[in-house]
Amino acid sequence: MLNPRGPVPLYRQLADVLRKRIDGGELRPGALVPSEADLTSEFGVARITARNAIRELREAGVIYTIRGEGSFVGPETAPREARSGWVFQTIADDLAAKVEAGDFQQDTPLPSETQLAQQYDVAKGTVRRALALLRERGLIYTVAGRGTYPQTPSE
Repeated sequence: MLNPRGPVPLYRQLADVLRKRIDGGELRPGALVPSEADLTSEFGVARITARNAIRELREAGVIYTIRGEGSFVGPETAPREARSGWVFQTIADDLAAKVEAGDFQQDTPLPSETQLAQQYDVAKGTVRRALALLRERGLIYTVAGRGTYPQTPSE
């Protein structure tokens, strides 16, 4: 999607991708723009690249930023979409319920970060935060190079 060897700087390419999402209706007026962390995870760019892309869209009047809340599509007069908490928390709660219900076999890895990101329609960074929370709760564990597995219930 992004061409690091092309003549157009990466931050402009990223800004163009976001602009297309906005123009195409994927990000509607008032919608929360993906965070810098989510953009770095999704596109594999440096945080400064994501920050510059957001800045370019803000300077063009396409989005606006509220400190501590994030960036939103449209002019500041556009009503913001309601946020019902952190998305990673919602994903973690959903996966925790599935683990506790035994929906995942003990010797079979959970879906990959990529699969979960597609399933929940979020960036991989969001999935990583959800999985980290489940690790902290002791519900899953990760084996490097193998995958993430449900924790064996203690008896």
